[in-house]
Amino acid sequence: MKLQELNLAAFGPFTDRVLSFDETGLHIVYGPNEAGKSSALRALKALLYGIDERTLDNFFHANDKLRIHGCLRSSDGQKLTFVRRKGRKNTLLTPAGEVLDEQVLVPFLQGVT
Repeated sequence: MKLQELNLAAFGPFTDRVLSFDETGLHIVYGPNEAGKSSALRALKALLYGIDERTLDNFFHANDKLRIHGCLRSSDGQKLTFVRRKGRKNTLLTPAGEVLDEQVLVPFLQGVT
C-alpha cells in the first residue's frame, strides 16, 4: 500500500491541510516542535483504523466535525479515495458521503491491524 494523499480536513490543529505523496521515493515530514507532526501521524492511523473514541484531537474541531480524507494505492495499482469521520459506526465514507464497508480497506492493509 502507498499513501498518495492525506488531507487533514478537520483534525487536531489542522483545517484543510493536504500532504501529497504522489512522487516516488522516500518522503520525510519535518518541522519545528509543536508544528503538528505527531498529529499528522495520529491522523494517518485514524484514517486507516478509525478515530479513537476518546480522541484528544478534537480541541479545535468538534467530535462530529472531525474528518480525514485519504487516497491509497495498492501494489497492483488499485486506488481507493475515502473519508474517515469520528463515530461509532459507518465512519468510512466515499468522498460524496456514502457509507463504505470497512472491508474495502483489507486489500490495502495486507493484514496489518
